[in-house]
Amino acid sequence: MKKLSDYPLITVIIPQKDRAEYLIHTLRTCLIQDYPNFEIIVSDDCSTDNSVEVVSDLMKTDSRIKLFAHSNHLGMRDNFEFALNQVRTGYVMALGGDDGLAPGSIWRMYEILSTTNRELLTWTPAGFTYSDYEGGKNIFYVKRRKNSGVKFIKSEIFLNSLTKTFIYQADECPMLFMKAIASTALIDRVKSRTKDHSFYYCATPDGFSGIVLAGEVDDYAFTYEPLSITGSTIKSQGRNYQRSDKKSKEVAQQFFKDNITRKMHAELASQEYSPLVTLMTADYLLTARDLNGWPGKFVPISYEALLRASFKLIENSSFENEVLVRELNILKEIARQHDLLELFNQLMVRTKRKVFLMEDVYGFVITNSIRFEGTELGINNIFDASLATNFVYNFYNKISINEIFLFIRNTLRIIIRNMKIRRESLPNIT
Repeated sequence: MKKLSDYPLITVIIPQKDRAEYLIHTLRTCLIQDYPNFEIIVSDDCSTDNSVEVVSDLMKTDSRIKLFAHSNHLGMRDNFEFALNQVRTGYVMALGGDDGLAPGSIWRMYEILSTTNRELLTWTPAGFTYSDYEGGKNIFYVKRRKNSGVKFIKSEIFLNSLTKTFIYQADECPMLFMKAIASTALIDRVKSRTKDHSFYYCATPDGFSGIVLAGEVDDYAFTYEPLSITGSTIKSQGRNYQRSDKKSKEVAQQFFKDNITRKMHAELASQEYSPLVTLMTADYLLTARDLNGWPGKFVPISYEALLRASFKLIENSSFENEVLVRELNILKEIARQHDLLELFNQLMVRTKRKVFLMEDVYGFVITNSIRFEGTELGINNIFDASLATNFVYNFYNKISINEIFLFIRNTLRIIIRNMKIRRESLPNIT
């Protein structure tokens, strides 16, 4: 029988701020994990709500939770870095204060890592979007992917694909945040290459981790199994960037202030951080490329392609005009540096943003995901979503033309059986 020490330590870090109403459910998805050598580290960045009390209460009944409650503001990046520095030898992944794990997922991560002998594993997560207001609708979805087992992604192929799409948010991107797990040895190799010995060397802690980790290995493991659930709330940083209401602007400005000294790469005109995914992707690639001895390889970036990809993204974005002005000025400076102002001006004239004239569609939908309106099914938070994730994914993988035929055939058989009956008298009794 295996002892606890026979299993590598797996740690989930949760750097967060002011997510108490969501954090409780995130932690519940962690506490149902039954992997024997598991630890949860919560790093709270001066929350003004009752986040610390929520974690402290759970710690009374589960010793796997560790809490670091900071009294001085760190900012998103430094909070992630602090949490990562508390991790002991083994494997680590990160969740936000509104994300979650699928039941049994830590065991599954261990199984894949141990059987493939890889240091890095990524997957396609499910998702849950909390309603923006009391009594509103939420969305639960599982990506419509058939289980093809575990495959291996060649890092050079993946990195080169990003120089064409400039969209780091790809299924195959091994972001330590929400959708990947890495060995601490791999983390330490990245730290050894940065000037300040940090892992999160860019302003945002998600996409850079995927790119820099991918470049450290020849290949890594990948599965379509939804081992985690990404959460989205009105407090999510990405959603704050796109709005211009007072509260959202305050949160976004605090982030920009925290990273005022961290400009984008010099080839991106040393501009302030931009939330445009295309520019973030280019910044991650360029920053990783320049790290001392980083073994990752990709073809040189085409700045004409980057501009075109950025305007294509804007065309389909939901940024409010007041917010978009900042990003367009950043793009203009990048175009100026690379003698592409003529192209920039052409794209400014040609680009027409899509505006939806109808309200959002809720309820059961099958597109690239199987999507539900959660409250209709009793799915009100990330914990409820976690309990449903494996069923939805496995049910979809079970469905085939043959299964549909069997469903119809068996239904008809039951109907016919219920119609073809005869009545018999009761037996005599004495």
